[in-house]
Amino acid sequence: MSTAGVLLDIQGLFKDFRGVEVIKDLTLCVREGERHAIIGPNGAGKTTLFNLITGRYTPSRGSILFKGRRISGMAPHRINRMGVSRSFQITNIFPGLSVFENIRSAILSKKGIRWSFSRRVSRMAEVNRETLEILALIGLDAQRHLLAGSLDYGAQRAMEIGISMATDPELIMLDEPTAGMSIEETRGIVSLVDRTTRGKALMIIEHDMDVVFSLADTITVIHYGTVLASGPPDAIRNDTRVQEAYLGEGKPC
Repeated sequence: MSTAGVLLDIQGLFKDFRGVEVIKDLTLCVREGERHAIIGPNGAGKTTLFNLITGRYTPSRGSILFKGRRISGMAPHRINRMGVSRSFQITNIFPGLSVFENIRSAILSKKGIRWSFSRRVSRMAEVNRETLEILALIGLDAQRHLLAGSLDYGAQRAMEIGISMATDPELIMLDEPTAGMSIEETRGIVSLVDRTTRGKALMIIEHDMDVVFSLADTITVIHYGTVLASGPPDAIRNDTRVQEAYLGEGKPC
């Protein structure tokens, strides 16, 4: 297979925990600008895969390359600075800081700047300008002075996506961004993800099939830690193996 345009290349990946294989000979790639959904039953290994890509876990075997560079086992902060950003199933914010401060902290981290009053005013002015741009992008500029912990759940998830965007990533990884949301909140997050990730590669774990089929160019189905099927949405929708293993035999998705 040609590697032209391949941003993330995973080959023969394994991960076991005390002899229990959770990821087994998994191979997939994500191309530049592609929107790639990862679906599968609970316990299939989806979040473990995200943890392997982002450096939280080290593979037992296999390789993970980002932009042609091996990142398997690399420290999470180094992977992040290479251009990989990730959100989690559980909201991961600083509730005691303001919305503005949460976003600004991510930008300071990206630039390798430690906050202090002695920093040059011009440097901080640039950081503040970037912070306001992100807040406008995610629709939270009017709430920038509120404590992050006081926001409703949907707004907190939006802010977490903003934190992911603040590092200017080439690959954005979202782990169940609509989990626990109402229908209205889900629509808002889908619109936000669609708008903010244009032109960037997106990997998304999601159980809501309406969300998956509205966002994804490519869907990979993981079953018992390996790839069961991968392809465009229509092909996955009509794959009998996928219907039997995950979507429910004979049920439309």
